[in-house]
Amino acid sequence: MVVRLKTLATGIYLALVLALGIARLGPHLTVRFSPPAIEDIAPTVAVTGAVRAPGVYTLEPGARVADALAAAGGPAGNADPEALDLALPVADGETLRVPAKGKAVPRALGAPRTAVNVNTADLSALESVPGIGPVLARRIVAHRPYRSLDELLRVPGIGPKSLERLRPYLIP
Repeated sequence: MVVRLKTLATGIYLALVLALGIARLGPHLTVRFSPPAIEDIAPTVAVTGAVRAPGVYTLEPGARVADALAAAGGPAGNADPEALDLALPVADGETLRVPAKGKAVPRALGAPRTAVNVNTADLSALESVPGIGPVLARRIVAHRPYRSLDELLRVPGIGPKSLERLRPYLIP
């Protein structure tokens, strides 16, 4: 009889511990949905500068700078399309400025105005870098400090190729 009571008491104790553990973890077990991927959104971009038909255009999801330039009728005779990265994806609400030959080159679409310091930047500053989303930004912060950008290779999700794409936008 004593053995049965001990077994019953142990079972009740374990059930309570499990129930309290689940109740405590409840907020951490919620499902959060990510915003739609950039490729799923039809971006609307303004195309200005040395193009045949400047204006605002809605492009196909996953569109690139080359697509925006084509939507604006292509470059004008005095345009310098070599100054643009035609393969760069465009995001909704961006402005593509096509420079004339000999004029100043605009900053890249979506690029931060200044290089982002991986050791001091907050999450929103890291997320402003093309190729860094919320998850990767949190991982970068979690693996600080960095003496050089090469140390970003220890962050899950950053390999040699992605590091080379990020390098122009970051400083240690």
